[in-house]
Amino acid sequence: MEIADRLLRDFEMDADRRMAYICRVMVGLMALTVLLNLIGIFRLPSLLYPIMLFAVVIMFFPTILYDVLHFHSKWLRWFVLTLMVLMSGALYAILSYHVIIMLVFPVTVSCLYCNRASVLYTTILSLPVLVVSHLTAFYLNVVPDEPLVTLRGVLCYGILPRAIELIAISVICLSVTGKLQRLISALILKNKELYDDQQILVYGLAEIVEARSRETGQHVKRVAAYTRVLCKAMGLPDETCEKVSVASMLHDVGKLGVPESILQKPGRLTPEEFRVIQTHVDYGGNLLQNAPGEILQIAARIARQHHERYDGGGYQKGLRNEEIDRYAACVAIADVFDALVSRRCYKEPWPPEEARAEILSQAGKQFDPDLTALFDQHFDEFLAVMEQYPDQ
Repeated sequence: MEIADRLLRDFEMDADRRMAYICRVMVGLMALTVLLNLIGIFRLPSLLYPIMLFAVVIMFFPTILYDVLHFHSKWLRWFVLTLMVLMSGALYAILSYHVIIMLVFPVTVSCLYCNRASVLYTTILSLPVLVVSHLTAFYLNVVPDEPLVTLRGVLCYGILPRAIELIAISVICLSVTGKLQRLISALILKNKELYDDQQILVYGLAEIVEARSRETGQHVKRVAAYTRVLCKAMGLPDETCEKVSVASMLHDVGKLGVPESILQKPGRLTPEEFRVIQTHVDYGGNLLQNAPGEILQIAARIARQHHERYDGGGYQKGLRNEEIDRYAACVAIADVFDALVSRRCYKEPWPPEEARAEILSQAGKQFDPDLTALFDQHFDEFLAVMEQYPDQ
């Protein structure tokens, strides 16, 4: 799914939750109305109670659908808006001028979606419901006041002015919604451009890092794919998995500050050279820590912490267990596994099963035990990544 589609989907889901919240507030106001009627502050028709019960049931539909069942779809939104219009019409038919505001309730809440189509839909549906509600109130003799005791009075002094008011409110809602819709579209476009710019920057830096470490070949691409496998296994949303996967490509960006003579040394490193290698986590973290955008901020944490150990014996000495960034812990497994199964200037590649056994043996020591278990469960997917991105 494109980033623009994901942002729009998230916006609509947030609007669903706000709709549910507003409806719960309305239930509280209805309960207050019933209470005031019971203690005699004002008197309402006896039909108040079944209609109120009907309205309360309708008002809880958004909460059940959106907050409890987590159902979100375009058709559900039209269904809920239709229920709001019918509920408002039923309340107006029985309570009449006590709840005039209910006539425009569906139109105004439809603005939550910043979609002109939803405002037009509720307006068009509300007009015939308004007529039916007035006629129902007339035949039930709910409003015995002049001039609404005659059919002509209902038409001229009830339906016509209410319809004009509804259309006026709808025009305002359409104007506001149209402006918000354009603003949201512009923000989504800018967000997409920022996301794309971050991806381009990440890919460019990753290629530079890969070029300086010629023996690692497709290392950064495999680490990104391994990381995506672990993130999905953790149950993270697809969007988050993609962001972390892209960010993981910069896990070794700090090696840009390490002399090539050390990076390319064919034999074992001296203690001093190893200390220089260790500085790449701080160099990478510092390089990215002030970078704009969520992807680069994730990359900064990964670059700084992907060599931390679960038991606290990592490069930074002190970070342990859940203190280590979860995404960096995923990259730690991906990075080590790929290093084991790949040819390096100082070693031959391990067979995948031996590398698997080594990773599992470090559960609770070098690696997070929960993530290690997920690695074991999805090992076939790791093998598929190896086949997809072989070293040249």
